[in-house]
Amino acid sequence: MRHTSDRTHALRRRALGMALAALIAVSAAIDVVVLIFRPTTESSLATNATDSTAIGSPSEDSAQSSQSTDSSASPSASASESSGSSSSSSSSKYADGTYTGELIQTNRGDVQVRITVSNGTITNVTAITYPTETQQSQTISAQVIPTYESEAEKAQSASIQLVSGATETFTGFTGSLQDAINQSMAGSSTSSSQGQS
Repeated sequence: MRHTSDRTHALRRRALGMALAALIAVSAAIDVVVLIFRPTTESSLATNATDSTAIGSPSEDSAQSSQSTDSSASPSASASESSGSSSSSSSSKYADGTYTGELIQTNRGDVQVRITVSNGTITNVTAITYPTETQQSQTISAQVIPTYESEAEKAQSASIQLVSGATETFTGFTGSLQDAINQSMAGSSTSSSQGQS
């Protein structure tokens, strides 16, 4: 009787081992399928990471991204000039003033951007609120906020490059920046904070 009990245990262990091996094989197959059908997301992140390879070197990142955003900014600049405010000159894209974008809430923290426009050009972009709740948020913000500010000034729009690993900050930054730009295009400085010293 003991012999059949040992044999049953051995068969159960073997069956359990085979079931576990099958689960591992299925898991590996699922990983392969996910990798195959997610190339657009991963490749766009890889492209963005390549475009901004050295986060600590905003001048290189900005130069690369300004080359790619200048060509896309030109058509929109022409379109907004032709449909822009009649009170501004035809060469001015934005109304002069200081404009504060709306506070954008993200999963990592709030982001708010202020822009200064002089002679129809964005001359200063400043993130006045950004994620600092955790050590990781502080580190990411310290690395990417200066890059985003610089790129936005050069691009003269919210069409800037995403730095890989900073998606939430990017989303909040570009959302608030676009709101401030929209205010400057409408010339509405009533909702912005005018008169910085």
